[in-house]
Amino acid sequence: MKKGFVLIMVAVLILSTSAIAFAEDGAADMQVYWIGKTLNNPWWISVADFAEQESDALGVNLTIAIPQEEVDLERQISMIEAAIESGAKALVISAASSDGVAPAIKAAKEAGLKIVNFDTRITDKTLVDAFVGGDDEAGAYKAGKYICEQLNGEGEVAIITGLLEQSTGVDRRAGFLRAVSEYPGIKVVAEQGAEWSSDKAFDVMTNILTAHPDLKAVFACNDQMAVGMVNAAEAAGKKSEDLILVGYDGILDAVNMILEDRMDALVSLPNLDEGAMGVKLAVALVQNPDYHFDREILYDCTLVTNGLIEGLTDQTIYEFAAERFPLRGITEKGY
Repeated sequence: MKKGFVLIMVAVLILSTSAIAFAEDGAADMQVYWIGKTLNNPWWISVADFAEQESDALGVNLTIAIPQEEVDLERQISMIEAAIESGAKALVISAASSDGVAPAIKAAKEAGLKIVNFDTRITDKTLVDAFVGGDDEAGAYKAGKYICEQLNGEGEVAIITGLLEQSTGVDRRAGFLRAVSEYPGIKVVAEQGAEWSSDKAFDVMTNILTAHPDLKAVFACNDQMAVGMVNAAEAAGKKSEDLILVGYDGILDAVNMILEDRMDALVSLPNLDEGAMGVKLAVALVQNPDYHFDREILYDCTLVTNGLIEGLTDQTIYEFAAERFPLRGITEKGY
């Protein structure tokens, strides 16, 4: 099927897909609205593409909206309002703010939309019909465990956090600190936020290195920040053997840094399809209103080092993970 695209560069990306008829189940008449978080992270472009492919396969009308800036809660709220006004039957959304989107989500639910939450949680689970995403706390725990083991349980470490109004930021911070707490000889000497931004992480990392010359390791809670972290370390004259540097997500720039021995590891979730899974759940909920999807689907995570991805320069870690661990570690829990 041929897809149509509309791109509004200043503030929002809109992707529209025409429908393939599902004669027996009426999917061709279904409008689903899909809202991501930021155009500044390539991960979101890939996730949106997977969601679009799923809509093609199911034959639904899909509108994808993504704000330019991850911190633009106002823009995301306006997108939710647009979803309501469009007559969509379902909304698939990753929250710009776990609490801040609640009033708009409540309005969407009261308007009759099915709500599928993915990636970053909406705090009030009573507003959500289903959730799908990565187990971020467990993933960050693996990152922290890796760092502590590499340091043999001794040394100064730091963490660069994301947005703590988002569940992803909260959970990744918590998982890392839980791991570190198991090693009395490891001391967290710095914790600073960089709002998922590479540029801000560069400045944060520069400040941390200046304040803590004996620093042995840093965990950045996403790969956009990890790229800034690595660049700052190199600008400060640090060599790969001086610092253990770990990221989270698996964007191509970070993967290449590992392959080039500029970064030690990252945590990757085989979850590029979580946006696509959100579309599947949305369609199922609309077509089967009496079936109650009171569940969450959590994707397990993988600690990725050079040895695991060597030779994969022509594909992102997302694609690799999807092939190697297509359904690895999925668990379901009732709300």
